[in-house]
Amino acid sequence: MPQDLLTEIDGPIARITFNRPQARNAMSPAMVEPMKAFLAEVAGNDHVRCVIMTGAGEHFMAGGDVSGFSEVVTQTPEERRAGFIERLNNAAPIFQYLLNMPQPVIAGVRGACAGAAVGFAACSDFILAGKSAYFLVAHVHIGVSPDCATTYALTRRVGVPKAMEMAVLGGKVSSSEALAIGLVNRVVQDSQLETETHALAEQICHLPSRSVRHIKQLMNRSLGNTLGEQLKLEAESVADCAASPDFVEGVTAFLEKRKAEFNRR
Repeated sequence: MPQDLLTEIDGPIARITFNRPQARNAMSPAMVEPMKAFLAEVAGNDHVRCVIMTGAGEHFMAGGDVSGFSEVVTQTPEERRAGFIERLNNAAPIFQYLLNMPQPVIAGVRGACAGAAVGFAACSDFILAGKSAYFLVAHVHIGVSPDCATTYALTRRVGVPKAMEMAVLGGKVSSSEALAIGLVNRVVQDSQLETETHALAEQICHLPSRSVRHIKQLMNRSLGNTLGEQLKLEAESVADCAASPDFVEGVTAFLEKRKAEFNRR
């Protein structure tokens, strides 16, 4: 039986592929534990400098597998309440890893990015979308509220008013509109999505890894910090970067008017 989630580490790039193309890669319970374990492994691997997340076939992910809820609707309200709390609390570390792991995460999105998938994409640091991509916060259509960090990450990408519109009205956002509202970083032809995603990952891998790690941390913590806290964090981050060989290489290359070669060990 094919695995619902494919993972691999290829040199400095880690890859996560949602692998249920017959169901538009809808999230299954079988994806959760392997993804948590893989993200934990990658987060602690200093040799990995970037993570690519994508879906097999024509779609990124069509959210949670609603077909699996057929038995849930026969449960009592108390059973449904307890079941969803357990289910979502169990999956929560995935989104904490995506947002807090040192490596930048790139989501390569084509086709459907619906329901929970919007949370996966919004928790990424970069989103590259194929022209066929569309984003749909679909939870309201089955009578629930958004999950999978959607309300946290989406509001930070597009602002509360637009996130509210997407979540309450539950309408499709095309790739072109997603670019206009700042949800995605760029839109490319579907045929070029894999190539462009890999090229961005390669570009990140050649940047000074300690600088990139601190930039991600600074950006993600900025909205929750006071100005004083952020200034202190900036000072600590710059000081840590300045203690690295990459700082010496960067300054030396600048003075010698040549291209820097970072990530030397």
